[in-house]
Parts: sequence; C-alpha cells; structure tokens
Amino acid sequence: MEAPPVTIHLLACFHTQLKQTFSGCAFSGKSLRFSKMMHLIPNYRVVEYSNAGSESEADEKVVMLNEDEFKQFYPPQKPHEFHGSYATIGERGWPLFNARLIMALRDHIQPGDIIGHQFGRAHQQIPSLFPNNVNVELGIGYQDKPFGCFRIFESEAWKHYHFGMCDQDPLLKNDRGMNRIYSFVAPNYFDLDDWPYFGPEQNEDYVIFMGRITPEKGMQTLVEIIRADEGKTRFVFAGQGNFDELIAKQIIRKPNPFVGGVKAQVEFVGPVYGRDRAALVGKARCMFSGTNFVEPFCGSAVESMLTGTPALGSPFGAFTETINHGLTGYRCHTLGDWLAAIDASKYLNRKTVSDIARSKYSLEAIAPLYDAAFRQIADLSAEGWYSRASHHIPKRRREYGFVLRRV
Repeated sequence: MEAPPVTIHLLACFHTQLKQTFSGCAFSGKSLRFSKMMHLIPNYRVVEYSNAGSESEADEKVVMLNEDEFKQFYPPQKPHEFHGSYATIGERGWPLFNARLIMALRDHIQPGDIIGHQFGRAHQQIPSLFPNNVNVELGIGYQDKPFGCFRIFESEAWKHYHFGMCDQDPLLKNDRGMNRIYSFVAPNYFDLDDWPYFGPEQNEDYVIFMGRITPEKGMQTLVEIIRADEGKTRFVFAGQGNFDELIAKQIIRKPNPFVGGVKAQVEFVGPVYGRDRAALVGKARCMFSGTNFVEPFCGSAVESMLTGTPALGSPFGAFTETINHGLTGYRCHTLGDWLAAIDASKYLNRKTVSDIARSKYSLEAIAPLYDAAFRQIADLSAEGWYSRASHHIPKRRREYGFVLRRV
C-alpha cells in the first residue's frame, strides 16, 4: 500500500512575490524553487502560502496578499533601495499577511504535516499555535536566535557560527533549534536551466560584482582593488545600492601613499533580474565576493560558478565550502591576493568550474539532503536516535531515481 504524501506547508516571504522580478532576494528565490526541487523526491506535496503572482510549482497556492494589496504595501523601489528594507516585522503588509496565514493554516493543515519557515522569525508564533506539527526553518541564512523550530543551515560554517554564538547564551541550549544532532545543512539550490554554461569563447573579460552594494559586501576592498588596478581591467557592478557614494566617489578620492594616479574602467548597470543575470555573470572573467562578515552562503558566487565564471571570495565563512581554491576560484586575504586572483582566474578551466558547481548545487543534488533531514526529524515520533534506519548514508547511488553526483 502506497504511503500517503508528506505535506509541507511553505511559508514564503511576506514582503515579496515568488517571481523572477524578485530574484535579488535569496529567500524568495529559494521559495520559488523549493516545490520544483521537492517534486524530484517521490511522495512530497507542497502547499504554499505566498502573495499573488507566484510562479512556483507548488501543488497548492494559498494567496495571502492579492495584487492590489501587495502594490499598496510594497510599491516599486528605486535602484539604490533594497527589497530587504520592506522586511520589517509588524509593519506594512506583515500584520495582514500573518493574520491570514494563521487562519489559512488552520483550514489546511493536518497533524504531522511539516511547516516550513523560509524567513526566520517572521512568523515565530506559529510553532506554539501548531504544536502537533513539525516546524522547520528551511534554510538559515540570517543571524537569528532559534524559536522552537528544527533548523537547516545553508553551510557548515554558518551552522557552527550559530552554535558558537548560542553557547554564550545558556537559555538557548534547550531550544530544539540548537540540538546538535537534529540540526542539518542543505546549501542553497539552483535550477540549472536558469544558469547555462558560458564557454571561454563567450568571455567579454570583465570583473563582475552582483549583489547588494553595501559596505558589508566588501565595497571598500573593491575600491582599493580598482584603484590599484590602474585601469587595466573593466569592472561591472549590478545590484541595488548607492553606487555613487560607495564606489564612484571613493575611487576618485585623493590618492593615498600606496596608490598612484586614479584610473578606472567602471560600469554600473543597476539591478538585474531573472535569467538576464546569467549572461551578465557568464561573460565575466570572474566574480568578486569580498564579503567582510561571516557569509552564510552568498548565492551570487555559486551562480557565477554555475555559468563557468570563477568566484573570488573572502577566506572565511561559506566560501571555505563553496570555492575550491585554485580550481573553481580563489579565496583572498590581502590586496595582493585579490589582484593576483583577478589575473589568475583567466587561466582556470571554466568547464571544470561549471561542472563542479552544477554537481553540488543543482536541485537534484540538494533535494536528497532535505529529504534526509525530514526523515530523520520524523523518526523522533517513533524510535528517535535509536532508530536503525540511516537517512544520510544512501544504500545505492540511484536511490532517488537519478544519479547523485559527488565531487
């Protein structure tokens, strides 16, 4: 007799829509791709609670804010503004979204169903309102305290960062989100159709930055690189943020003792959405990802490598897992490292870069990691830790009907 489907109730972001025009929001992108990924594993059903206009492949979509309401609460933003500025709990559309979410869950949910939290504490009261359900944070990519959910982190580095932080707060050790055995890692996942391979013959030889143009994303480092480069290399910026203040004006400031005359080839193209991003990234020599905080994942670096473009990242955080130093990119410490890496990236094998990234971060590669986490959490309703079933050690490579590619 075939087992009933496992139902996941996906709580999408309250301040965006699940469509390509919001591809700059990592959490919205993950929500958009989540249903398609879970459909690769037999017996999963996704009920999605999102704003009107969702382009996902969810089995059922429950609309929280209709088109008119969404436009009223979240009007279009200018290029220098951030979608994240609207992500304020308690303001704008959040109260209405949250009130409707609670009522909709009561209408749709069954005991034992999984409630998937995609955006941290946005709906932190849900676990206490639905104690007969399994609450899981589906991809920790934010610095946040646990609130009664099991947790799936975007990288090992980020998981251990949280463990270390919570060790300083004894009250958090009893939260199930800090359970060392039942915390998991599943990297961000990507639809390979969105990120085709670009070979060396398509390379237009520029350094690309794509993301939030903010100090914490390494803008000061990039300014120093551009000044030291003295106009030899073209740099292209794509994303939301104040380019004039953080980049243009900084490049032309008075030279310091270590830099000669200021010369630069710099272009700002603003925010780029959907599949247009792939061509912009895929034709670059390399991607700059000089984040100066502990990066949970940095999807743009992986998106770059999917197309074959090497990624240059900081020597800490998720880059220690996503960038294979000297093979798919470089991790840099000093100005000399960054300059050398920009030059050396020209000689990396783009096909190898792409093949490795595609084997590690495709929907097909990540779906089994979520399935294993859900299965192990489900064991807690029976034998728990003493269960003899292993969900993380596959018995055979074709267990899910497709080849699990390992690098």
